[in-house]
Amino acid sequence: MPQIITPEKLERRRRNNNKMTKTRVSMNYALLQILLVLSSCSSYSLPSSPSSMFGIRSKLIGTSTAIYMSTETETSAAQQQHQIIQTKKTPLPSGLTKETRIGKFEAGHYNKPVVLLGCSGQEHEISKLASSLLPKLDQDANVIELVKKNSIASLEEVEQLLSKHTLNNAVLTLDFNLYEGDDSDEDATAQMTKLANYIHQDLGLLCIYINVHPDHANMSAQGAAKKNALEQDVFIKNTDYEMCIKDEAIKLLQDNSSEEECTNTQSWSDAEWELTRLVSRATLSPPVPGSTEPNINTAHLTMGPHTFFLSLSFPKIEQVKPYLPAMCEDVDAMEFRTDLLDCAKQPTTDRFEILYSHQWLRANCRSHAKRVPVLPMMLSGHVLEDVMPVVYTVRTLHQAGTWPDDEQGIQEMFDLLHLGLRSGVEVLDVESAWDEQRTVEFMDTVEDRYNSQILGSHHVVPHEVSMEEAVGIFTQCQLKSRSHGAKVVLSIEDSSKDSMCHDAGVISSSVARSKHEPIVPNVSLILGEKGQYSRILNTCFTPVTHESLPFVAAPGQLTASEIMTTRILMGLCPPKNYAILGHNIAYSVSPQMHNAAFKTTSLPHVYSRLDVEDVEEIISGEFWNDERFGGLSVTIPHKQNIMPHLDILSDAAKEIGSVNTVIVKDEVIEEVDDELTRVLYGDNTDWIGIHKPISRRMGSSSVEGENKDGQQQRGCALILGGGGTARAAAYAAAKLGLDRIYYNRTPSKAEELANTFGGDVASDLEDGLGSLLDEKNGEIKVVISTLPAAAEFELPAWMLDGSSSRSTKPIIFDVNYKPYNTKLLLQAEKAGCAVVRGSEMLWEQGVSQFELWTGRTAPYKVMKDVVLENCLPKEEDN
Repeated sequence: MPQIITPEKLERRRRNNNKMTKTRVSMNYALLQILLVLSSCSSYSLPSSPSSMFGIRSKLIGTSTAIYMSTETETSAAQQQHQIIQTKKTPLPSGLTKETRIGKFEAGHYNKPVVLLGCSGQEHEISKLASSLLPKLDQDANVIELVKKNSIASLEEVEQLLSKHTLNNAVLTLDFNLYEGDDSDEDATAQMTKLANYIHQDLGLLCIYINVHPDHANMSAQGAAKKNALEQDVFIKNTDYEMCIKDEAIKLLQDNSSEEECTNTQSWSDAEWELTRLVSRATLSPPVPGSTEPNINTAHLTMGPHTFFLSLSFPKIEQVKPYLPAMCEDVDAMEFRTDLLDCAKQPTTDRFEILYSHQWLRANCRSHAKRVPVLPMMLSGHVLEDVMPVVYTVRTLHQAGTWPDDEQGIQEMFDLLHLGLRSGVEVLDVESAWDEQRTVEFMDTVEDRYNSQILGSHHVVPHEVSMEEAVGIFTQCQLKSRSHGAKVVLSIEDSSKDSMCHDAGVISSSVARSKHEPIVPNVSLILGEKGQYSRILNTCFTPVTHESLPFVAAPGQLTASEIMTTRILMGLCPPKNYAILGHNIAYSVSPQMHNAAFKTTSLPHVYSRLDVEDVEEIISGEFWNDERFGGLSVTIPHKQNIMPHLDILSDAAKEIGSVNTVIVKDEVIEEVDDELTRVLYGDNTDWIGIHKPISRRMGSSSVEGENKDGQQQRGCALILGGGGTARAAAYAAAKLGLDRIYYNRTPSKAEELANTFGGDVASDLEDGLGSLLDEKNGEIKVVISTLPAAAEFELPAWMLDGSSSRSTKPIIFDVNYKPYNTKLLLQAEKAGCAVVRGSEMLWEQGVSQFELWTGRTAPYKVMKDVVLENCLPKEEDN
């Protein structure tokens, strides 16, 4: 059983690290500035005056604490504490293995149309928004109006529609202001209400309330009265998500330019983008408490090392606009402080304006977002690259906020939290101090249908608590193992205890591990100026202010730049060396891609090339044995040769039989006097670079389905080639649930793939492949070519022209990223097939590598843009 870390054990680990050679340096503020100028991290900046570093300076000056500057093998005490939470030689998670529940609307499992409902204004906003989704769906997708000018669909007609339409080929609308038929308004409204209940409650469709403002949208008096009467009991009750519309459609009709000039409204294109974002969020896999799986909705990445969220405290959200360009460059999320908004003040809380303010913030962050991860839309391969994550907070009065915490106030707080869920927020702050039953019921709702990550929180104001109480508060914030992160903010009487909250979090995680409970990211802070050092020590999801802001959201807050500068100088974020290992790799784009990612996320790491014929040259060399060695990308010819030199291999690396990623971790080995030991992990992200693009383009389409003759067919992947990338392709196809068929001019290589990964070998791509498909009643859904571009390979015409039920417009994937357009891809595009280029595989596997090395989300668009800049033919643009 894992040992529980006690305060005494933490202190012993601080004192005893005999492997470390330390040079003790007593620093004052002036010396810090000098070191910064001389250091390689000169792009970072310290606070402009010593007084602004009051809390930090108490840690940097004097006898109680010193910074340890290494000459050779050195790690600071605080860094050791952070690494304590690493488990002993836990196998590196690899891939997209599902750990628990399936999301109610998760793509690949939910395959019904999206429904938009509400009351439109004069510009028929609901229908227009529905039409905006069509380009993201199948080519033959259409909008189906359940309410028309002269008719209302019956329940039977809806059932028939659902037998023919899916998430990929239809959007349904239910506009209560559209009907003008012979039925009385009362009868028509009753029919439409019954239809809404049936669609949402009985059929379980994903329903989004399009909340159109009656005044701004020039809604008729009758329509406005209907909307107000039905909002709570029909529209909100029978929908899962919600977005707001003002006069965007009217402005679009009148003058396209004027909408961009308005500071307090969004544009129509922003409204269309918001709907796409909502559908994308709704169809994600739900987060799993404690999961370290490398996917978009994992809290260990969202709240990973050296991530920051910026606390906004303006009473009107549009007041933040001048500061957004600079702020978005430094942080990974924005905190939307609902309790501080004028529109949220009781007793006239305006839920429309709260939700609209949230949308406005997202819309105005779009063009400035750089550090953000990708948000996949599991429909036809579309992704959103400009979504700034939002932390949605309603902070109560006795938790260092302003929201009333009497009985009525707490009930309204939970209502506002539910509004945050309906808006599709990435992270929802849920205070852990309130009625347990109410919290349990709220979490039941979260887990039933939403995908937001829950950050359980508690602020102790103003009294100091004991270490035992602090550990208990962290446990409380885990919400009975249902939260995805725990945020605890303590008060202390003097700065000597400014690491107390951090230590309590470490102990709490140790206790949870001993009980086999989820280990979640801890945000551990101390209030006020006395607690500034805690913001340095807390490496996960730290709340910050920004240099450009006229005021801070909370006393003692620092900027991300101040924190990163200090962490680097203290050794809490030591510079690491990464490289691509291979031979004849001058062509590689990986150095440009990863260095751009490190720079964007303010990490002081460097990525280079290691071009060697023999892998032993690296193993015995300085790069491999230097303490700054952080990891490798591995390419031919070393993907197999590197494996014997690694300590632990992921399941993917073992099954594929090659490693393209080396991760270096310092882990605590409790049996060896709690010392840090270097552990080398090997993983393979090539298959992820294949899996992700295909899964997005497949969307919600089933691996099994009916052909045009009504016969059941199995989805198949045709894999061309027989090398290492073909093995990764076979592994990815198996994860997608596709049957594998292999073709290679050297049959023995294809047979080896079939023996390893399962599947069949086609003797040729005409009769041989056709016979195989007939035998298994299969259809080619995907073709993955790992053949060299110089082969100038093309597929038989019957596989692409849609004339055969054996192959109806499959996805064509060519792993070559140079040239950008291979002969196969040009053939596929001409035939109207969806294509995936090797450049996409390159940045997708690179994103996964970055996240494995750093433990945080990757700046997706930055990495993608660098690849395309280096891969696109000069005459083509992005």
